[in-house]
Amino acid sequence: MSNFFISLVNWANRLLIMLGLRRRQLHWGVVYDSLSKQPLDPAIVKLVDAKTGKMVQRSVTDITGRYNFLAYPGKFKILVQKTNYSFPSTFVGGDSDEVYNNLYHGEFFELSGDSDAIPLNIPMDPIRRDWNQTAKAGYTRFHPYAESLAYRFIGVIFWFGLIFVLLAFWKHPSRVVEGLLAAYGVLVALAVLFPQPRLWGRVVFKKRPWPDREELSVEISFPQMPATIIAKSQVNEDGKFFLRLNPGRYLLQVKGYSETGRVSVYRAQKIRMGLEQAVNKNFVV
Repeated sequence: MSNFFISLVNWANRLLIMLGLRRRQLHWGVVYDSLSKQPLDPAIVKLVDAKTGKMVQRSVTDITGRYNFLAYPGKFKILVQKTNYSFPSTFVGGDSDEVYNNLYHGEFFELSGDSDAIPLNIPMDPIRRDWNQTAKAGYTRFHPYAESLAYRFIGVIFWFGLIFVLLAFWKHPSRVVEGLLAAYGVLVALAVLFPQPRLWGRVVFKKRPWPDREELSVEISFPQMPATIIAKSQVNEDGKFFLRLNPGRYLLQVKGYSETGRVSVYRAQKIRMGLEQAVNKNFVV
């Protein structure tokens, strides 16, 4: 898949989500308070292999409660820890609540086929007052109820608009109405036929052989501070990695770490992140 087509899929998906024709695809999971629905940080999230019982990946939630894993096919379980909170939740059950979908309650789950991201939302029950959450409420801009209502409101407007155009076409057909109806048809067709954007990026070695005895990682820093790493992801054997970034401009570096401690920089380039927040392009080395 070329980077041009990946960008096209990203933009089309953003439009379809805004119009309510497609549900938002999760690039990460969110750990949140089951009562207030506010994100929890810092929470420690561990991915455990069901066969061995060993932790295979570990993540710490950011200020918006987000964590991410990129796992190979297999059977896994997630463990979550945060002071003053308990897991799994006894207050929230089922697969969704009024804000979050795709909820996780501590059960084993399987990933099949290709490696994939794990976008499970995890509610935790408060067992006593958490001062960090209380202090954060004064300056956080995250309002899950408002965000959910905004998406629903835009979707309602879109579908009411479709009903209005259909009635106009029935009673007073015109070229303008036909054009609007055709535009609605194109958007619905896009929602059915266009693929979902992928959740991962890929490192592709074309100009040199794959380094067998090195651990590869993709590291993110600000262009003005290249030595200060603000995000990092390991590269799997098939070249995939999973990184979430806020909108902005960054320096991306593909690095290899040998057993002797030698560090090789295979690629360094500036990237710009829009609203998709997931680095899902191909980076050729």
